[in-house]
Amino acid sequence: MKASRVWRRGSKDMTAMPPPRHRGAAKKPMWIIVLLSIVIVSLIGAYVYPPRRYSACYFFASSVCTPFKDWLPAVTLREPTDEEIASAVVIRDLLSMPMPVSKNPKIAFMFLTPDSLPFERLWEKFLQDQEGRYSIYIHASREKPVHNSSLFLNREIRSEKVVWGRVSMVDAEKRLLANALQDIDNQFFVLLSDSCIPLHTFDHIYNYLMRANVSFVDSYLDPGVHGTGRYFIEMFPEIERRDFRKGHQWFAVTRRHAILIMADTLYYRKFKLYCKPAVGRNCIADEHYLPTLFNIVDPGGISNWSVTHVDWSEGKWHPRSYRAADITYALLKNLTSFNENVHIASDDAKTVTSTPCILDGTKRPCFLFARKFYPDTLNNLLELFSSDTSA
Repeated sequence: MKASRVWRRGSKDMTAMPPPRHRGAAKKPMWIIVLLSIVIVSLIGAYVYPPRRYSACYFFASSVCTPFKDWLPAVTLREPTDEEIASAVVIRDLLSMPMPVSKNPKIAFMFLTPDSLPFERLWEKFLQDQEGRYSIYIHASREKPVHNSSLFLNREIRSEKVVWGRVSMVDAEKRLLANALQDIDNQFFVLLSDSCIPLHTFDHIYNYLMRANVSFVDSYLDPGVHGTGRYFIEMFPEIERRDFRKGHQWFAVTRRHAILIMADTLYYRKFKLYCKPAVGRNCIADEHYLPTLFNIVDPGGISNWSVTHVDWSEGKWHPRSYRAADITYALLKNLTSFNENVHIASDDAKTVTSTPCILDGTKRPCFLFARKFYPDTLNNLLELFSSDTSA
């Protein structure tokens, strides 16, 4: 902050100064006051009578609006549309109505894959002797899978082509949820890829999820170019820039939230129309749709972290991938020990935020699954999975 300079004149200077200079000196601060008054009146006017499409703070920086927000009168910026009213009613009732209680609750494992699943034998070992406690659904977007385990036979659902970065990825997720919701016993819904592996025993994962009172959806504010920098103003007014969130795609959601995802058309339509790869601004639908949806409609109902570990520390377009030589007892033990969730923002400072994984008031290990593992890791994983790392 620059120090202001105070000018002093002696008595001789004051008497020698011609009268017109006194008038000029008096006028200068008056013009400043008038100019400031115009700015303040304009700001208040824009706040109280904003254009129908945008709120006042879309025209002024938040730092300008903040000093006034506590004393300006509360106003309704706009009337909700028919679609917003209908959506709010549906979501309110879904979040409050009782869900059917299953006598035999199951986890729905939903695999989103281009073709075959290279870790079927590992999953078979994981699911051994757990019949009746799980379901399997496979969305294969390119080719029909060739199976190495009988547990995965005839588990494919009708699938469509999936293009990375497009809303077709979200469509595939919703297609998996729709099929899994047909079984009333499915109470938790876990999205997995062809490169995912389990980090714990089935009993550990089953108890972790069934005792949770939240869905595990990663959702955080990234102020950088790959976060809110992907926001399109066309999403307004239903989705405001301040509500736009980012997160990992791989979720585990309750039955209530699975139904909510299927019921949403308002926010989904905005992402379908405007969130897509573009020159200079790649909006990746599967990284933003669910994090933004739940941040708006039920922020307290999600964990804000994913139970699937993904290592983005290399700062590339794709996360770190593991090869056979990487697979050790120490690696798997390390992946199961993380009890804080770390996000690296895409702003210039590469801001790092670390938040503890809290369930029922207790700090717990964050991750139940992990990716991305190459197929050549299978034999090493099979050998290590029977050890204590998975307990």
